[in-house]
Amino acid sequence: MIPPIFRKIVQIFDSFPEIGPRQAWRLFFWLLKQDEKFKKNFLESFDALIKNLNFCKECNFPVINDDICQICSDPKRDKSILCIVARETDLITIENLKKFKGVYYIIGGFLLPYEEKEYVKNNLEKLKEKLEKDKKIKEVILALPFTKDAEPLRKEILRILNKFDLEIKTPKRGIPSGGEIEFMDPETLKDSLGL
Repeated sequence: MIPPIFRKIVQIFDSFPEIGPRQAWRLFFWLLKQDEKFKKNFLESFDALIKNLNFCKECNFPVINDDICQICSDPKRDKSILCIVARETDLITIENLKKFKGVYYIIGGFLLPYEEKEYVKNNLEKLKEKLEKDKKIKEVILALPFTKDAEPLRKEILRILNKFDLEIKTPKRGIPSGGEIEFMDPETLKDSLGL
């Protein structure tokens, strides 16, 4: 009844992070209903992306037709401050604040049983090599989420960082501006009250 090509494409969508089978089907049918111009533009853009995609050799952020991203190649950025993040979306969130003037290093995930750990382990090894070579780095901001999933990665990064003479900073935990105690999760409330 359902053509195999439909199922194959839906399986691809279903493999995306945080997309379940129902959402995958919705996404598939939404895409089918778009006009020809949209579909053609989507396919051409995606094809160009795949053919020209690289990853910054300094921070691992995706780049097109380059070896180094705009942030790492910007002479105005303070190369002595390195912000380590788990994912590319973390970098984007911090950049959108327009406050951070240093550079980044993206680990690319967590050390979890259900995630591809080899990519993360390779990036941890590259981080160690970067710190051994780059003597300009004096301060590291470890900007990982305060979650149980991030803890194994946090410990592993700290194990690496502690081998170097660096100032290590982590974001402060606490009640966000506008947050009400009544609605806080217990862990955040505990951290903010120092309990």
